Amino acid sequence: MNSGNMNFKKLKLNIGIELSFCIKQSRGRILLISEKDIPHYKRYASRLVEDEVILDLERAKRKIEKAGDFVVYEVYNLWKSEEFFQKLHRRTGVVGDLTILKHGVFSDSEKGELFSTYGHAHEKDFGEVYIILKNECFLTLTERGSLKTFIVKLKEGASVFIHPKFMHRTTAYTKDCLFLTLAPEKAGHDYLCVKGKGFPIHLFYDADKGKVEFRENPRFKVDYTLVRKLDKKVDAFNIAQENPELLREILENPEKYRDFYFVQ
Repeated sequence: MNSGNMNFKKLKLNIGIELSFCIKQSRGRILLISEKDIPHYKRYASRLVEDEVILDLERAKRKIEKAGDFVVYEVYNLWKSEEFFQKLHRRTGVVGDLTILKHGVFSDSEKGELFSTYGHAHEKDFGEVYIILKNECFLTLTERGSLKTFIVKLKEGASVFIHPKFMHRTTAYTKDCLFLTLAPEKAGHDYLCVKGKGFPIHLFYDADKGKVEFRENPRFKVDYTLVRKLDKKVDAFNIAQENPELLREILENPEKYRDFYFVQ
């Protein structure tokens, strides 16, 4: 690493695995440098606006027109590049991805809808686990049938198994959020359940008030619950390292392993 990157540190997981990234945090921003070519993709604001998966479309459009298009989040396919996750995939069919979700608002002021991922559900009844590596975020879970919605605040170090009955998305708060996801490759992604509709509840931030606001999407009529603390503590990393077959079983048989999941 050259002298210009002396403030960067190697990105390590809490199970002792060192990834091919160097990381630095500054004023709420996470900067990553990849030491090798890792397959990845960037999700731009224009795509989220075009597909109408956010609520505050007009302000978002004005921000893009004024400042140009911008990246909301970036996803790195660790299962295609990092040894631990390559082995995990070959052994279990579980894929691991690293996401850096930026913090900010879809507005050219300090008030507006918070940056979030696109959101999706699974095509098959398989679960997914989210592990928060740096900072914190909100996880929105919406039951596909009843549309009952939970907003779960996830702190750094948290792991949560997401049941396939939920559509889900993450929203950054006051800092960039870095998180890892593990799911069976054959779970598939259903984006159409979100496209053109969004979620029942969207998260906004008012810098003057310094707090998050929850706004109802007029396309839906639904109650929501804010979950400030997870009742279950699960060490998904430890399961992935010590018993990867068990991880596969948990993800592929969510009803059998219901106790691992967030379910209400």
